[in-house]
Amino acid sequence: MSDVTAARVNARIIGIVRGREIDAQAALELDEHTIVIHWAAATPWRLAFDGLDGIAAGATQLTLYLTTGDVLELHGDEALRGLTTQLLDRACTMPEITRGLRALGSRRGALGNAHDAWFAPFLAARRSVVGISDPLRQVALVDSAHLAGAMRRTIAQLAAVHSPTEPAAQRAIEAVLEEAAEPVFVAIARLELAADALRGSALDTRLADWRRWVEAMRGVFVAADRGWSGQSGVLSTEY
Repeated sequence: MSDVTAARVNARIIGIVRGREIDAQAALELDEHTIVIHWAAATPWRLAFDGLDGIAAGATQLTLYLTTGDVLELHGDEALRGLTTQLLDRACTMPEITRGLRALGSRRGALGNAHDAWFAPFLAARRSVVGISDPLRQVALVDSAHLAGAMRRTIAQLAAVHSPTEPAAQRAIEAVLEEAAEPVFVAIARLELAADALRGSALDTRLADWRRWVEAMRGVFVAADRGWSGQSGVLSTEY
């Protein structure tokens, strides 16, 4: 995003918020995390993106479904369409989901190549949605079945590389890694459930369903981070 604040757009706003009826002209603009509503004769409102459950847009109309259950209808001209596009772009940009993970961000006491291989499927999934703000496109790019399959292949490859000539040792390593990764597969299954909900969501709940999907994605990273720490040094030689 090149501009932190979008140009103002004039609109008539009709609705009820916390029992208060609204029918007034206002000027709207976006900043990094909020819609700012400038009233002609009242203090501006700031409506956070995470205060929206969903939106429905037309050529000159925008409906905001608030998490409180209230609804605001905005009526304007074609400039409102541009505001809507920017709103979706900012509200549905994938946030940082790896902050605070201990094993992912550090190789201290860990094997560099094995560490990178363990996290590679998840980092690839995260990279696939960089610059994408369409929730349905994001879900299509982060395929849960592909992610689970990539993790299984990684486990098999790590075991094979670390014990290439001893099948029994290879199976033992694979068993330990599979046990460490069990919560990862559970988290991936939850991600798929969240994806199904998002794919089937109506416009009035799409943003809320998208945020739940993002949290499920974060849960996959947390499980992978803990899984790496939980493999108890079974990958004891560099490759």
